[in-house]
Amino acid sequence: MNKEELSKHETRIYYGAYQSNKLIKSKIDAIMQKMASIECTLGIDSTEEERSKAKQKQIVLLSKIKELDELKYDILKKVI
Repeated sequence: MNKEELSKHETRIYYGAYQSNKLIKSKIDAIMQKMASIECTLGIDSTEEERSKAKQKQIVLLSKIKELDELKYDILKKVI
């Protein structure tokens, strides 16, 4: 069974809201862009405190993604 053969509800369950809802996809993409921006501010000269603050900001943004789509959250939390 492929994605085209599933109902919208089944698609949301198996693929998550990110894959089945354009509004949620755009919101998550914007959050991921903010997370990438935070990561880009870090460099080899960043202090441990700066790295820790960046990580905390990313965790807050990641929790917003969890509210929108738990499947996408599960994928992203492995990276962070």
